[in-house]
Amino acid sequence: MAESEEPAPRKKKKKKRPAEPAPEVAPEAARPELDASGRERPRFLLSFPADPELDRLVGAFERGDFAAVRSGALTLAERADDERVRDAALELRRRIDPDPLIKYLLLASVVLLVVLVLHAYAHKH
Repeated sequence: MAESEEPAPRKKKKKKRPAEPAPEVAPEAARPELDASGRERPRFLLSFPADPELDRLVGAFERGDFAAVRSGALTLAERADDERVRDAALELRRRIDPDPLIKYLLLASVVLLVVLVLHAYAHKH
């Protein structure tokens, strides 16, 4: 037949990615996936422990009352005896803080605006 028949190269099989594990939710601390108005809650809220003060902060977070979350989260974190409640309050606070990169981009854009305005005034025609 042919002088040197080489076997066809094998096709590589794609490896399946392992499924991402669902966040661990303690059964006694599990919150319902839907809030009172029927909207889906953010996933990170589902694993928070049951605590009356934390529930008030979670409610304020869901309503968009970030001023109440900002003031109440640090207070709750300082007073909480349970470490999970403290961590949950600090997580809520962290979620409403602006991204540090945005602060630097805003500063850079203000500096650029000032430089452009000064350049425009210095080079009038």
